[in-house]
Amino acid sequence: MTHRKQLMNLNSETFGPIRRILAIGGVALAGSVALSGCGLLEDAASDSTSDTEVSADQVDAVAEAKAGDCLPEEMLGADRSVFAIDCSDPAAFWTITAIEADPAVTATADGTGVEDPQPIYDMCGETVGAQVPGATWTDWSMIYNETTLAVDYAFCVEANGIPSSEGVTPTVPSAAGECTLLATTQWNYGTIDCAAGDTVITSVIEVPQAEWATVDAEALAAECTASYVPMEDQFGRTASVFCVE
Repeated sequence: MTHRKQLMNLNSETFGPIRRILAIGGVALAGSVALSGCGLLEDAASDSTSDTEVSADQVDAVAEAKAGDCLPEEMLGADRSVFAIDCSDPAAFWTITAIEADPAVTATADGTGVEDPQPIYDMCGETVGAQVPGATWTDWSMIYNETTLAVDYAFCVEANGIPSSEGVTPTVPSAAGECTLLATTQWNYGTIDCAAGDTVITSVIEVPQAEWATVDAEALAAECTASYVPMEDQFGRTASVFCVE
């Protein structure tokens, strides 16, 4: 028996997967999705599958989705027969910008990414998921077969601009005086009213795109007067460094 799982790179309480912990000072740690084995799922009731399990009905729903459709903030909702939602729905947090079936992509053995990100860049754009100052959040996700690791569907999304469930505007901070929420369950960092945020940005250091994969964030942060946070994405690229207080 095989199962398809959905991996979300943008983290949510629904999935409970990759909780990215970033300590001020430049230390970032990433957890991983705990995938249930077939034996566990065989004994589970139909309404108690793991948070990352995708039902056959939802796979069918994904097959009908297209660019321009919308998704809620938690992409895999409680109704496992539904995928896309109407873009006029107040819950429409993401717009699908591209979706592809059988994209010739292989998931990593632990299910937390893909073996080669280039096909994702080709489909979603080179900046997908990057913490580019002032940019609207973008992300990608996939549904894959946990036995073969073959990706059945990959899709790209861009935030619609409505605040997240944490009250964060899905735009990467870009200027001194803006505030963000580092104690977040999200992958990306957005802007938030300073009364609700936990971090004030004193300076934003933008990294040239050609240097995202190789930049020495610590050296760049030498100009920060206090602490700093390297804005690293899920592909290990650093598009910016925030000086914070």
